[in-house]
Amino acid sequence: MSAFPRRWSRSAMSLRRRLLSWILLPLAALIGLNAWVGYGNAVQAANEAYDRSLYLAARTLAEELEWREGRLQLDVTKAAGYLFENHTGSRLFYKINTTDGQWLAGVTALPDVPARVQSSVKFFALVQFDDGQYLGQPVRLAQLTHVLDAVASVPAPGHRESLVKITVAETMEARQQLIERILWDTLGSQALLLLAAALLVVWGVQRGIRPLEAFRQQLAHKADDDFSPIQPPDLPRELRPLIETLNSYLDRLGRLIAIRKRFLDNAAHQLRTPLTALKTQLALAQRNAEPEQAQALMAAARQTTNDAVRLTEQLLAMTRVEHAREMHSPERVDLVDLARRVTQEHLMRAHQCGDDLGLEMQVAQCEVQGVDLLLHEALSNLIDNAIHHGPVGTHITVRVGQRWLEVEDDGPGIAPEHQAHVFERFYRAAPPGVNGSGLGLAIVKEIASQHGAELSLQSPVAHGRGMVIRLQWAAA
Repeated sequence: MSAFPRRWSRSAMSLRRRLLSWILLPLAALIGLNAWVGYGNAVQAANEAYDRSLYLAARTLAEELEWREGRLQLDVTKAAGYLFENHTGSRLFYKINTTDGQWLAGVTALPDVPARVQSSVKFFALVQFDDGQYLGQPVRLAQLTHVLDAVASVPAPGHRESLVKITVAETMEARQQLIERILWDTLGSQALLLLAAALLVVWGVQRGIRPLEAFRQQLAHKADDDFSPIQPPDLPRELRPLIETLNSYLDRLGRLIAIRKRFLDNAAHQLRTPLTALKTQLALAQRNAEPEQAQALMAAARQTTNDAVRLTEQLLAMTRVEHAREMHSPERVDLVDLARRVTQEHLMRAHQCGDDLGLEMQVAQCEVQGVDLLLHEALSNLIDNAIHHGPVGTHITVRVGQRWLEVEDDGPGIAPEHQAHVFERFYRAAPPGVNGSGLGLAIVKEIASQHGAELSLQSPVAHGRGMVIRLQWAAA
C-alpha cells in the first residue's frame, strides 16, 4: 500500500504547480522577449538622439565656414563653445576636407565615413553616420556634405572649393552610460512586471482551484453508503463535465451496490425456508427406519433441493438483468428468430410434462432494438411460467406479430385480485401445493422496462380459463 503513494508522489505534479508552470514560464519568456525588444528600441532611440546631436555639431561648424581672402575661415570660438557646452560626458573631434580628400581644418587623423553607393538624406541634409576607431577607442562619426555660400570678393576660382565634407566624431562614454541606464531601467521595470504578474497568477490559480478543493472536501465527508450527486458552489464551466462524469459514476456505483445488497437480502430471506426444510427432511429420513417413509422423505428433499436451485437461478437471473445496463449494449434483435430458438429449447421439457408447445408466426421478420440475451431470458421465463403452473396437457402457444411477442396458455389463469401484483418480486398467486419463487414475471417486467416495451396480461382468455402475456414495442 505504501509503495503506490511514493510512486505517485514522484511522478505526479499538483494541479497548482502545473498551472503555475504552464502560465509563468511562457509569461516570463514573453516578458523577457518584450524587454529585449524594448531595450533595442530604446537604444535605437538613444542613438538617434545622439546622432542628431552629432548632426547639429556638424551643422554648427558648417555655418561658421566661409571663404575670406582666398582662404577657408572657421570661427572656432563660437563653434567650439556650442560643442563643448552641449556634450558633457564625451569628447568631440572634427575634420574638414574637400570632396577629393584634401584636408582643410581639424584633426588630420580622424577617420572618414566610408563612401556608400547611395547616400541617404537625413535631417533634411546629406549626412552619413558610422562607427569608427580613433586613438584606440570607439567613436561615432557623422559626415556632412556642405555647400559653401559664394562671395563676391574671392580669389580665382581655382583657389576655392564650394563643396566640403565636415566630419564630427564623438567618444562613446555618454552614449554607453545612457544605454546602461536604459538597460537597468528596462530590466527593473520588466522584473517588477513579472513579479506582479506572478503574484496575480498565483492568486488567480488559488481562486480558480477553490471549487476543486470544495468538491474534495464534500467527497471526503460523504458517508460510505451515500452516493448522491455532489454540487460544489461556484463551479466553473470547464469543470462541470468532470464533476458530472464523477457524479454519474457515483450513481452507477450506488445502483450496483444496491443491486448486490438486494440480491444478498433476497437470497438470505428466500433461501432460508427451503434450506431449513431440506435440513429437516434429511434429518427425519436419517432417523426413520421404515423404508417407505424414508423414501418419501428423500423424494421431498429432492423436490426441495430442486426448488432451492430454481430459486437461486432466478435470483441470479434477476441480478444479471439489473446489471444489464452496465454489461450489454443494445443491438438489432429479430423476435421471429428469437422465438424460434427459445421454443426449440423448451420443446423437450414441455413434452416430458405432457404439454403441447407451439409457435405461431404472423410476420416473417420483426426487428427491435435490445439485448438478445435479456429478451431470451424474458421469453424463457414466460414459457417456463406456463409449463410450471399449468396442468398436464396444457396448450402453450408462442406468437410473434408486428412489434409484439406473446405467450398464451389454456391453463387455469390468474384470478383478477392477483393480476395487479403478479409482476412484483416474490409475489405468488399460485394455489397452495404449487411451488414457485414469485420472480419469473418480475424478471420479465424488468427486462420489458429496460427495452421500453409495454407488458400486459389478459386472463381469462376463453371459457374462464387461459392467460396471455404480451410484450408490445412502440411503432418504429
